[in-house]
Amino acid sequence: MNKIGKKKSFFEVSTIFFMVIFSFSTAIADTQQYRFDVHIRGIKAGVLRYALNSQGEKYSIHGILESTGLVGILVRYKFDAQALGNRFGNTYQPEYYSEVSDTGRRKSEKVIRYRSGVPEVTSKKPKKPHWLDPSTQKGTLDPMTAMAALLSDQLKKNLCELNLPMFDGTRRVDITLSGLKMTEKGPRCTGVYQRIGGFTEKEWSDGESFPFILDYEFEGGLYRVKRFDITTLRGRASFVRK
Repeated sequence: MNKIGKKKSFFEVSTIFFMVIFSFSTAIADTQQYRFDVHIRGIKAGVLRYALNSQGEKYSIHGILESTGLVGILVRYKFDAQALGNRFGNTYQPEYYSEVSDTGRRKSEKVIRYRSGVPEVTSKKPKKPHWLDPSTQKGTLDPMTAMAALLSDQLKKNLCELNLPMFDGTRRVDITLSGLKMTEKGPRCTGVYQRIGGFTEKEWSDGESFPFILDYEFEGGLYRVKRFDITTLRGRASFVRK
């Protein structure tokens, strides 16, 4: 597809998203803003910021993850994602998801629509043999919804009780929280990021499960994530809330 076609497809995706947002933003809505500084091996590498808008059972999310500082000069990366759907407490049912990633060298787009909980993926990338069939991934969450659910503010009774099956259009992982522990600084949850399918043999050999920790603080009647630490192939990554 030529450049004009690419611009048109992204414009249409954005238009659909903002029309849906506007359709329920005229009523009283609850909007929460989140920002996390991203550190890899102790060095600030980027920033994650997103807004979660709720109106009744409807939710919408717009988030951006991008490199900053010296890392941003050496390795440019920007990930812009949007999602919307229905939410019932800690249960999410996505209806639409779109993402645009830009590494400076390559830009890619992806759209996932959900029909009765089954994801339907639109992407210009040619399908690879190891990718999962989207029709087998009913009930999964898109990456933006899963991330927002993981980092969302919680009541004490709901701490460490999340199970998030995530499908990004090609690969499936399960994100599970458990092991509530009270520390001197507040509640801590331990969890596992578990690869399920859609990965290459090289990726499987690099690891199947990656442990992580969520630290909470009490504020405004809710427990909010103040720090998220996960072991990655590039070392320990930390998301520190600002």
